[in-house]
Amino acid sequence: MPRADILLTSLVVALLPVCFWQPWIGVLVYSWIGYMNPHRLMHGFAYATPFAKMAAIPTLLGLIRIRRTATIPRTPAVWLLLALWATFLLSTILTAIQPGLAWPAFIETSKMLLMTAVTMVFFRDRPKIRLLLFVIAASIGFYGVTGGIWAIQTAGYERLHGPPESAIGDNNALGFALTIVLPLFVYLRYEEQRPWLRHLLVVAFGLSVLAICATYSRGAFLGLLVVLALMLVKTRFRDGAILIALLIDGAVVMLAPPKWVKRMETIPTAHRVDPSGVQRLNSWYVAYQLGLDHPLLGAGFRPFSPEIYERYMPGYFDYHDAHNHFLQMFAEHGLPGLLLFIALIVSVLLSLRRTIRATRGDPSQRWRYHYAHAIEVSMVAYVAGGAFLNMPYFDLFYQLVAVAVLLQQGVMAPHSRTPSQSA
Repeated sequence: MPRADILLTSLVVALLPVCFWQPWIGVLVYSWIGYMNPHRLMHGFAYATPFAKMAAIPTLLGLIRIRRTATIPRTPAVWLLLALWATFLLSTILTAIQPGLAWPAFIETSKMLLMTAVTMVFFRDRPKIRLLLFVIAASIGFYGVTGGIWAIQTAGYERLHGPPESAIGDNNALGFALTIVLPLFVYLRYEEQRPWLRHLLVVAFGLSVLAICATYSRGAFLGLLVVLALMLVKTRFRDGAILIALLIDGAVVMLAPPKWVKRMETIPTAHRVDPSGVQRLNSWYVAYQLGLDHPLLGAGFRPFSPEIYERYMPGYFDYHDAHNHFLQMFAEHGLPGLLLFIALIVSVLLSLRRTIRATRGDPSQRWRYHYAHAIEVSMVAYVAGGAFLNMPYFDLFYQLVAVAVLLQQGVMAPHSRTPSQSA
């Protein structure tokens, strides 16, 4: 029996009582397992063990235990999340063309949204929000750090993938996730007092940039350029450590192998000559047509099949999902789902702007100011990556929505903050 499997299982089991008595810690454990997928790095029985569900159950039971004090902020983003879930339910009941696949997907999405709500219940103050963002950054950043080192060791000749059979197992998904957490390394550093940890965050940032390039994902590379440009504008090119890290990264990328360079050079023409680019365009077309044919509630979760592709593209059997957040939402949940999804993103970005304006120049709220900036860039990364990748139900997006809601809530009701919350 592999020793690593035993150690991981023992650790998770030991944490389960803590998840019950301190449900906010349960959210951290759930997030760590859900993003890092440590069990997918094992080679024994732990590989297929549902550790995230094991952590979620005592966490939810702990929430029931203290239900009298459990409240969720009432903001536009929260109401939009509720409306989006209701749309998911209606499309699954009324219009799903593959109910056998739609219901399991609906249940999994509902569990994810439930844990998003639990995050809003427990993470109201600065220390807890900071810990949550650190867990997110460290869990996904683990693959940025190890992937960046691996890219240097292999000189970039091999394509980097994430943990197998996970949400970020695909090279495109891993690159996409890393572009989202990249801003967290920068802005968590601004609120960190320990020099060694600030230096470590810079190293994690630099290695993650290399890891994104090593995925060979053109969509992630474009997302990286957007994120870096936005962060440099926000910091006004004054962060010397980040600039040095980027210069080193640039020098390393200049040594990238010819096949990486050739792949990036196909970005402008991928839709015409590259098989994956052509396939992506076909997926967009099928998703768009499917949404047009089911505009009220869509075709339900997981509608894509050989039969659907045969209907819209006779003779083409290389069927996939939409390869686009927005077209996937349109195909699966119709115009209401698409509009609610877009409204949620816009609402979050507006709330982050309000938080930034309200906390600018206030030393006691500097942490909200920095975290709001970080999540704003992460949201832009999510939207930019959504043009090429199909992850409209990615846990990370919804958990960052929850953090954005909590940051704004603290600004909206300053009189309700405890000393620990306003520290």
